[in-house]
Amino acid sequence: MKLDRRKFTVGAATTLGLWSLGDLARGSSEDIAPPLGVGVNLAGPEFGTQDPQFSQANPGTLGRDYTFNSRQTVQYFFDHGVKSFRIPISWERLQPKLGGELDVVYFGGLQRLLSWVTDVGGNAILDLHNYGRYRRSIDGRPVEAVLGESKGGKELLSVEDLANVWRRIAQQLKGHYSIAAYGIMNEPHNLHGLDWASASNQVVAAIREVDQQRWISVSGIDWASSQRFAEVNGQNAWINDPARRTMYEAHAYFDSDASGKYVASFAEEAKLDPDIADRPSRTLEPFLKWCQLNRVYGFVGEIGVPNEPQWLELLAEACRLIHEANAAVSYWAAGEWWGDYRLSVQPKSFDATLPAQMKMVVDNMR
Repeated sequence: MKLDRRKFTVGAATTLGLWSLGDLARGSSEDIAPPLGVGVNLAGPEFGTQDPQFSQANPGTLGRDYTFNSRQTVQYFFDHGVKSFRIPISWERLQPKLGGELDVVYFGGLQRLLSWVTDVGGNAILDLHNYGRYRRSIDGRPVEAVLGESKGGKELLSVEDLANVWRRIAQQLKGHYSIAAYGIMNEPHNLHGLDWASASNQVVAAIREVDQQRWISVSGIDWASSQRFAEVNGQNAWINDPARRTMYEAHAYFDSDASGKYVASFAEEAKLDPDIADRPSRTLEPFLKWCQLNRVYGFVGEIGVPNEPQWLELLAEACRLIHEANAAVSYWAAGEWWGDYRLSVQPKSFDATLPAQMKMVVDNMR
């Protein structure tokens, strides 16, 4: 999800994944798919990071600026057919000093959330929700450092910094029952010429130093665009994973600029685009075909629409396409602090029926 899309408030199903024909051809002894069922993003641990004063030195307060939600929310979605939880986390809160130890309080909150996922029988995809950035305090001012960016001859945020935090996460969580995958970076974009293929390979190698079992989700650059996936990432899969447990991640929204803001109504968008019914295929097929051609697993880590009939029809078609391609999907988003956010599928009460968008995903991914 793009940085300016949301406004923060205060206060195992059928196995999915594209068939690994490449592994079959090489005679892999572990030709299995990622252990993902229908998924939802459980937003909250990354809330508050858009505050102008936010940085690793001013991370906000749990319960006021961000939340790990509740066990009831996890139970509710699992009971309604959602088996996977993509959990967005803040790098700055998790590791207040680059290269340093993980923060005990924030990591403890994450572990508590993971224990709820384990208790209900679900699984989790950790999502470092930082867009290829890290907000650090320099001379008392918050500065948004971009991965690979240098200033005055000094690198503000290095690929080794990213590899370091994932090495530490994997070391702590490699034996956790609920962890299905590590999502190494959400929607990296505008990286000032950084070679994302090389950088992501370095991060995967760091994880494999300590964990050879968990899957790793590698997002494409340019906001993880599904429509432009081959265009901006190249025609070939780029990760060299000795464990052969890497999946590639893209995101899909169906408004005209693919931002997920849905500023215009469906009727307004349809006037400008008579072929609006084709948006699911136009948006998703470039990514899904890329995965099939490269014989790798595909994960649509974010997809979402407003709760309106025409948008829901597009969501249903999109899920059918994803299901037919044997890829996985995670809806954006659930979370107890969304308020009136139009894409939210957080129920009004835990006795309520499944919100329409999430029901559409569950029903069409079977």
